[in-house]
Amino acid sequence: MAKALQRILRIRQLAEEQARLEVERAAQRARQASAACARQVTLEHEQRTTLAASWNPGPHDDPANIGRLVSPVDHSGEAADEKGWLMEEAVLEFFGWRRMRLEELRDAELRRMEPLIEDYTERRREIRQTEQLVEQRAAFEAMEQNRRDQAQTDEWFSQRSRMQQRRSRHRTKPRKPGDSCGEPSPASKESVLRQF
Repeated sequence: MAKALQRILRIRQLAEEQARLEVERAAQRARQASAACARQVTLEHEQRTTLAASWNPGPHDDPANIGRLVSPVDHSGEAADEKGWLMEEAVLEFFGWRRMRLEELRDAELRRMEPLIEDYTERRREIRQTEQLVEQRAAFEAMEQNRRDQAQTDEWFSQRSRMQQRRSRHRTKPRKPGDSCGEPSPASKESVLRQF
């Protein structure tokens, strides 16, 4: 039974190791998504700074001229500036959209990680339970082995004590008048001599 428990423990350790690796991979993906999101925020901030620096207010942007028709003048330089500014504004919007997508990806990775962490903690709990069973079984087997050893020792001493009692009874028995006190009978002496 101890070997079966050891096998179960080993299987659970492998499952726990697999769950730990999955959590680590998910955490790595979440860290990468967070780093990409942070980089995108930095890019977006830099684009805002560039956009603010490139903005040159023209006569139509003057608060005093709001609602008035400004005289048409040669605006070819302003039109090129405005196109460049609009392009930078579009890039800024793209960076904002990309940041939102990266944040969604990061949040999805974090949500995906939650059940993996729960699975990992469940595997750890199963391992602890199995380890406790293995320890209890080992303690029980050690106790049983000690009990068997003690029973064998008690049996050995009991047999020894009985043998000593038999010997002492044999020595203390009263002798009968024709008893030879342990000497072999003449018939047995002859059978021994015949063997040689």
